[in-house]
Amino acid sequence: MDSQNTLSLVSENQISMSQIYEKNHKRIYDFLYKYTQNADTAMDLMQDSFLSFHKHYSDSGLTEEKSLMVLYTIARNLSINYAKKFSTTKEIYSEDIDLHSHNPRLEKQAEYQDLEDRLYSFLGELKEDERSAILLKNVEGFQLTQIAEILNVSVSTASRLVIRATEKVTAIALRENLVPD
Repeated sequence: MDSQNTLSLVSENQISMSQIYEKNHKRIYDFLYKYTQNADTAMDLMQDSFLSFHKHYSDSGLTEEKSLMVLYTIARNLSINYAKKFSTTKEIYSEDIDLHSHNPRLEKQAEYQDLEDRLYSFLGELKEDERSAILLKNVEGFQLTQIAEILNVSVSTASRLVIRATEKVTAIALRENLVPD
């Protein structure tokens, strides 16, 4: 292979990685933020996920869908390793909403945002696999087969994890009296 073909191949890989990043970095960041509840940690882990993907899979010729599955697997594994290595502090950022204005629409929006933030904070009470499964299913919208691939479990195990996590979050919501009006 001559140097011009090699340069062309490298350029194509860089464009491919760039496209994968542009299409998926927000999704991976959102997943990690909901998993860690910390913006800085999520950003660091997202960047590490793409670096690891580039290092190990950039020349593998994966399809776009398979690349996304691998990225979620890397992101999940990095977040588990991070949680084991450091005790993370949970920071929840909310929009600045003037609650003193008597705008029912803004008050309802603030109420739902608070409810969502509190529900995400309860994810910490779930086991790692359950937390990953429920986020991948309900937030990221993945099918059970995709969840099973990301978690490296069978489809039936992925299904059980989603069901168990949903039951636990529902029980926590009831325990905390978090039932929307």
